[in-house]
Amino acid sequence: MIKKEEALENIEKNHNWSLYDEIYDRNKNGLNRIALFYRGTKITYGQMFKKMKEYASSLSAKGIKAGMEIPVCMNNTPEFVYLLGAASILGVKLNIFGEEFDEEYITEIINECNSDVIFVSDDKYEHIKNSINKSNVNNIVMTSLCDSLKNGEDAYEKFDKPFYDFKNKVQEYKKENNNIESITEFSSKKAPYVKHEANLEEEFTTTYSSGSTNSQRPKGIVHKNRSYVTMGIFHDPNISGTPSMKNLRVLAQIPTHSNTEVQSCITDGLIQGSTICLEPIYNKEFFMYSLLINKTEFSCGTRSFYVHLAKQILELKKQGIHVKLPYLAAPMSVGEPLSKGEEKLINKMLRVTNAGTKFTHTPKSVVCVSVAGGDCEHGGIFFIMFRNLMNKVKRMPKDEYDILRTYSMVDIKVLDKDGNVLEDGKIGRMYASSKTNMKEYRNNEKATQKAFKTINGKEYLDCSVYGYKDKKGYIHVKGRMNEFTDELPGFSIADEILKDTKNVLSCEVIPLHDENDNLVYAAHIEMQPGVNPTPRLLKAAITRCKIKYGEEISDKVVFRIRSNKESFPTTGCGKRSNKELEKEALENCIRPIVTTNNKNGYFISHDEYFDKKAKKLTLQHIA
Repeated sequence: MIKKEEALENIEKNHNWSLYDEIYDRNKNGLNRIALFYRGTKITYGQMFKKMKEYASSLSAKGIKAGMEIPVCMNNTPEFVYLLGAASILGVKLNIFGEEFDEEYITEIINECNSDVIFVSDDKYEHIKNSINKSNVNNIVMTSLCDSLKNGEDAYEKFDKPFYDFKNKVQEYKKENNNIESITEFSSKKAPYVKHEANLEEEFTTTYSSGSTNSQRPKGIVHKNRSYVTMGIFHDPNISGTPSMKNLRVLAQIPTHSNTEVQSCITDGLIQGSTICLEPIYNKEFFMYSLLINKTEFSCGTRSFYVHLAKQILELKKQGIHVKLPYLAAPMSVGEPLSKGEEKLINKMLRVTNAGTKFTHTPKSVVCVSVAGGDCEHGGIFFIMFRNLMNKVKRMPKDEYDILRTYSMVDIKVLDKDGNVLEDGKIGRMYASSKTNMKEYRNNEKATQKAFKTINGKEYLDCSVYGYKDKKGYIHVKGRMNEFTDELPGFSIADEILKDTKNVLSCEVIPLHDENDNLVYAAHIEMQPGVNPTPRLLKAAITRCKIKYGEEISDKVVFRIRSNKESFPTTGCGKRSNKELEKEALENCIRPIVTTNNKNGYFISHDEYFDKKAKKLTLQHIA
């Protein structure tokens, strides 16, 4: 194993260059291997590098030079990857934003870039064209989701049709806007270019936070070349101890404006010599079809996506339809930790699909969920591979489902609300120091200063989560940002509710104030499939809170019972939305007052809370 200090020294000495240089250097002896897979189309590393150079020449023809910044709103297609490489060759920055952002915010983003060209895919143009028309940009390069399809035709139409009609819309949009040119027209214009001699400290991308607190105007996150190169290198098996990703198929489906997608799913995989399976349809209803189409071994998705996948496959099994995923060796849940109940459900799904048996023949260590991520600001610093296997090797506590590791180059500090470093085992706000940390929040000096803290002369970045570090060095993530109150953090109550893994699938507790400014803990609960949230179960949850925290706290807990079909509201990146949960809490939460030990009363769904015939459960709305 290569030690952290040796690896970091090697990066400074031999890898002080661009992301393109790193990817090329690692794959120059394997140009015939498959780099990209796009819905049946296979693109080798040699073909990918050639396209990247062609795009660099075409950018040069448009007057794009080192230091300039291009606004980008594109889907997961080969053309997006070519643009990443081309920009890296020229020393150009990319500002990659989402089509669901606020219209005025998108205009601001476009105008802040200092180039006269924008790249947009035809599935996103309709959503942002008003913003483009208001901006200073008058040169629109439009790609189509059909550009890299074999003969321009969708080979998976029967799966795709309900979600997206793969039809080239570029010519249609050109009729309404003369400033639009197709990617073919863009590529036909060439000009000589000088390869930029980049270094690790140069800015490369602006991506955006997940939008869990502000989905319309998420914060822009600036990353240097260093972030991508360091993460790719530290994923090497001889440094991290994680399995090799060489030649493995990696799913890239998360929206491209998330740094998790750019780094953990695309650039990290290319540095490792993987095949990146680009998936433009991002919908939890489609996730199962995406796995079947792409046959990916390493698949990143949020817990909402994996929980829905489990429900979907297990329901199909009841109907006599058996879905098999033998190649799915590393299902990675990114961005948020899984609850014990969620992991229990997902593991059940992985067993019935024979996940990973392509590699092991029997679903042993691979039939367990892997967790990766951290946040967009850091770029995948947290991970755990094959939990059952690690239980044997590292002797991790078997009942702990919030444990994560970090790469060796990451240092974690846990602080109390006054900024003091806490000893191991104490819960506080987590900060990380690593070479993958972002540089700053774009045009938001106040947020940047708040996010960074200097501890003993070293700079740390806010992880936006609460947790603790145990004596073995494992990280225990307990809750998301803004959960600490003067009385009790919401995740403490969630822990008590989630102890009932037989009945409770998910729980998210949001501390907030009602219309009378009283503190309440809004517990959003989703039961395991087929389980009705009876008064007895809720009473048991309240009793556990009362025993642990006293009646004064337990009386402040209110409930939002979610049906299996509706699940939790998510952001555009697929993470749970704190903002929506807060809104729903005040509109829909109930305070149960159990007056009898009724066995018949039960909650039917989120809008009909008790058995109307029994009428033995009194409910009180807080809104």
